[in-house]
Amino acid sequence: MTDSSSNLAASALRGVRWNYLGGIGASVCSLAIGIVLARILGPRPFGQVIIATMIYGFVNLFVDGGFSQALIQRPELTEEEIRKTFTCQVAIGLGTTAIVWLAAPWIAARFHDPTAMHVIQAMAFIITTQSTGLVSAALLRRSMRFKAVQYASLGSYLAGFLVVGIPLALLGAGVWSLVAAYLVQSTVNSLLLHRAARHTLKPLFALPDRSIVNFGGTIIANNVVNWGHSNIDNIAASGLGPVALGLYGRGCNFAYQPVTTVANGLQSVLLSSAARAQDRQQVMRALTLAVVGIIFGVLGAAYVTFALIPGTTITGLYGDKWVGVIPLMVPMALAMPFYGVHALLGPIVCGLGRPELEFWPQAISCGFAAVAYFSAAHVSLACIAWALLAVMLLRFAAIAFFAFRLLRISWIEALRIIVLRAAFSVAFAGLVWVADQGLRLLHLGAASRLAVLAALCAAMLAWCVVRLPRVVFGGQAVEFLLQYAAHLPAWYVRRLRVSTGAKTAQTMAAAQL
Repeated sequence: MTDSSSNLAASALRGVRWNYLGGIGASVCSLAIGIVLARILGPRPFGQVIIATMIYGFVNLFVDGGFSQALIQRPELTEEEIRKTFTCQVAIGLGTTAIVWLAAPWIAARFHDPTAMHVIQAMAFIITTQSTGLVSAALLRRSMRFKAVQYASLGSYLAGFLVVGIPLALLGAGVWSLVAAYLVQSTVNSLLLHRAARHTLKPLFALPDRSIVNFGGTIIANNVVNWGHSNIDNIAASGLGPVALGLYGRGCNFAYQPVTTVANGLQSVLLSSAARAQDRQQVMRALTLAVVGIIFGVLGAAYVTFALIPGTTITGLYGDKWVGVIPLMVPMALAMPFYGVHALLGPIVCGLGRPELEFWPQAISCGFAAVAYFSAAHVSLACIAWALLAVMLLRFAAIAFFAFRLLRISWIEALRIIVLRAAFSVAFAGLVWVADQGLRLLHLGAASRLAVLAALCAAMLAWCVVRLPRVVFGGQAVEFLLQYAAHLPAWYVRRLRVSTGAKTAQTMAAAQL
């Protein structure tokens, strides 16, 4: 292995380590705090906040301008380019905040909830506060300083939701406890990011270089269709009322959280790694196969388990107010592993300098999604969830077609990995289902059953990852990890070698070549 490949792997693995330490911490806190707020507030306030987050999430795509990823991907940066990008993003942020504030009455009416107008207006200011931290976040990711990014993310979340959100909810503030929490979170996050990656705040009123604008324009197009995929189903569900939207949104929040933690932990690392490895296709090919195996192995086992025990999971976590989420969990859970792989193939093709390969399959599948979701909304909320599964399968197939061609990965090779991981996931989840049925015979409540099953799942999955890595990840992932044995814990490297029958990482690398 060349020194450059070794350095790339070391940087990537350090980035992954910090992203996951922060991501797991944030997910645990988010799950715990979300459970508390859900039990206090019920579905309706969450439905109103979802409307506002959809709006500012959409306009944020244009505030960023795709410039953040362009800064990460660009080989060289000057202070002038940083100043122009920062000025442009903040100016767009201020303008779009004003537009959303003025349009709030019309937006609330379109979502069949006029009382959400003031919520939308208040949360519009998040657009401006987030815009001030975009350049700092990009500079940190560019230099793979993911530790600072995770500190800012976790610290700001705790400041917003633990310090502000929960106390206000307990005092009866209702939806405004969520609004205040989001505002505090976005403000603190931008402050912490700028503290970690300081740059001049002196404005420079000029457009960024044309190459950044062109690259950013393609990224905006990709992000718009990504936003559509993430929110069209919510828009369709909003036609059934704020309570239905709150139920659907809570189901999505729970379903997406684990895969988002995994994907967010890898996305920025994969983008930076692919940008550095544009001339070393074989490295990215091996990394991509490893990612497919790990996602479908580990997340597949978790999500198939959720699909088999949705009643225990939802009632045990959120209580009887949220039983309407239970019918949604089967299709949502089955969709998530496909979403996870799709979410990681995009940064790879973008980092390799081909963002258009992400845009076109996304745009096509987004059109299909709009038809599917609004047609399903005429039937039921559960039908929207099943449409989500169909859309995720299409998105995965579309992006994989282009990514696999770019990296010269055969579908037979990829499908073999997926099918074997699916078989493992079904067997794993089946054991958990049997345990759930046994606990029901003991007349344990949902919360008690869930606590026992969560401990059982964690122990079983940890044992499988350590003792049966080839079964969980697949041979390609194990071989890839062994090539970078120097950057992994020694005890786990020994387990990987035992699972392959290989004596050294060099032996495995030679065998692969």
